[in-house]
Amino acid sequence: MDPIKKVLMHITDKMENSCVLGAIRQGMIMMIPLLVVGYLSAMLVNLPISAYQSFMHHLLGGRVEDFFLCLYCCVNRFFSVFLAAAVSVGYSIMMRRKKGVNESTGSIIILVIITLAAFAGYSGIQYDDFSVDKFSNMHTFSALLVALISSVVYYALKGRGLFQMIGQHGMNTDSVYIAAIEGIGPAVIIIGFFSLLHQLFHVCFGVDGIQELMEQIFNYLLTPIKNGLGSGLIVIFLTHGLWFLGFHGHNMLDTVIKQHFTDVTAGIFSKTMQDVFVLLGGAGAMLCLVTAILLFARKKDVRHLAFMAAPTVIFNISEIALFGIPVIFNPIFLVPFILVPIANFLITYGAIYSGIVPHVVNEVDWTTPILLSGYQATGSWRGAVLQVVCLTAGVLIYRPFVRIYEEQSRLRIARDVKRLVEEMQREEENNSIGILTKREDDLGYVARVLASELAEAVHNKELFMVYQPQVNCDGECIGVEALIRWNHSELGFIYPPLIIQLAKEAHILHKLEQFIFDEAARAVTQMKPETSSEFKVSVNITNESLEWDGIERCIADVVEKYHIPNEWFCLEITEQDALSTSIDIADKIKNLKAKGHKFLIDDFGMGHTSLMYLQTSYFNVVKLDGSLTRDILDNERNSDIIGSIVYLGQSLDFKIIAEYVETREQRDELERLGCNAFQGYLYSKPLKLEDLLVWMEQRKK
Repeated sequence: MDPIKKVLMHITDKMENSCVLGAIRQGMIMMIPLLVVGYLSAMLVNLPISAYQSFMHHLLGGRVEDFFLCLYCCVNRFFSVFLAAAVSVGYSIMMRRKKGVNESTGSIIILVIITLAAFAGYSGIQYDDFSVDKFSNMHTFSALLVALISSVVYYALKGRGLFQMIGQHGMNTDSVYIAAIEGIGPAVIIIGFFSLLHQLFHVCFGVDGIQELMEQIFNYLLTPIKNGLGSGLIVIFLTHGLWFLGFHGHNMLDTVIKQHFTDVTAGIFSKTMQDVFVLLGGAGAMLCLVTAILLFARKKDVRHLAFMAAPTVIFNISEIALFGIPVIFNPIFLVPFILVPIANFLITYGAIYSGIVPHVVNEVDWTTPILLSGYQATGSWRGAVLQVVCLTAGVLIYRPFVRIYEEQSRLRIARDVKRLVEEMQREEENNSIGILTKREDDLGYVARVLASELAEAVHNKELFMVYQPQVNCDGECIGVEALIRWNHSELGFIYPPLIIQLAKEAHILHKLEQFIFDEAARAVTQMKPETSSEFKVSVNITNESLEWDGIERCIADVVEKYHIPNEWFCLEITEQDALSTSIDIADKIKNLKAKGHKFLIDDFGMGHTSLMYLQTSYFNVVKLDGSLTRDILDNERNSDIIGSIVYLGQSLDFKIIAEYVETREQRDELERLGCNAFQGYLYSKPLKLEDLLVWMEQRKK
């Protein structure tokens, strides 16, 4: 399985970078709301229970049934139109993510309009024999073809030549106007091309398009076949191969199926046999895949999608799963998508041929649920048992591919999260962190996913605290810094500054801080018996924290809840997170200091902001910037800067803590320069509370 797994994941990685295939995926995902509305309506109308059908037919004079039929037709009759529009938008999204093309909303809408006009021309809307069926779900391949070609040509031509010059040099500077002018050339070429293409197919082959041409070719080639094992394998293989490429496989072979496989008495293989025992849940035996996901998938979003698709696949409506996962054009599911129906066919054919299960004797509507359909088709409970056997086999075949799909998804997201962290670290160095969740590229998508998962993790209290000791010159632990950690179930530990940034953008920072304050206050009550009288716990806050109206009340509540003195609870803010000079924030700081809370400034250097903070008298403790302490043995300039900071500390009466202390030589030099306390791996890495208590106990011995 490993070689297959590596090949599939490699192919999928390559395809993920394709704007064309990414557009198909995005477009199909956008169709999920319509699919849910349309096919749930179909399910409610077609429930194969005679009493229910009679009830629906007479309920309010049939108005309720008409209502659900209307919902279904709204989606189904124009499905390909909606898909063409969605895929063209999906292509714009992929161009933005992969190529950095930042298109205006007006330009994207113009592309959609051009695509829809081109699809109408390709469908032969100007001819008398045109049918609205050309826009139904039977013509998804045509919609994909038109949308993708239109999008590629649009972006290749837009903004070039004469039309770009008119757009840029015209008096009107409105962005929509410019986009419209630049879209004139692409519109003429794209719409004209597809209108001409329809006429070429009509004149040369007597068909309306490539899909109809392929239907005729398949019907011609398969007309001579007779009912049997081989013909059944051919039909099933071809229909699912076509489905995987976006064709409606059963529609493509409709003539052959009606000609040879409608009569249930003509042979073992029949349309009813296929619907009942092979297509469990629709094309690709989607009930098997959905069941495999519900049983074996670990990702919540994948299981959620399976739950959403489950009601429809029970009635053999597969589109929600096909488009939502998606399965179509997904190389990971190519093998099981074709293999499971073939396996179900062979199992069923063997069971009926050997007499274990009775021959199919009754035609059954294709929407009849599993078990009921097996019993009705064969007139025996053994038909229902055979369906369970086929379902089990299909689930087992799909299972390893579900795991591959999740692993590939996890690796892709992990790579993107790594890139997101690297981008944030670059922005941190420049002191200019942008809004990550507003980005329109892959990193923005990952940031939005992580922000959503962070909100859920905070609500479920899945984050936890670690504590790094602070030690004075005598080796005594005088405090700890409380640090938030998030061990993501799939991605591992998330970069802590990214947690805070996403919490800000998701507007859950205050909820996160309430959790941090509560955990830190609870922890200090357990640490105190092992420490000296000057022991403190410091928690990190931000400028946004002090802008929160409820921060004073929140801190007061946790201090009161755990019966700890205010002096034990300190607040730490980084030098880069510039404090607002508003009167409101100044008053909050004064109130908190008046109650006994001390303020620490982290990452202190000799920049303008740092020196400005010293004038405010806000801070009692300064923590040296790690870039100064790390290189102190090799950089004489750093020693001079630290010496100056220590001198200021003695003059202005604030203490100095040196961070990132990793060697004794480093500590000795910092002590020589006058530092009061140290924090770093020389003493301990950040520890969970229980491990910290053990560390404290050992240092007392």
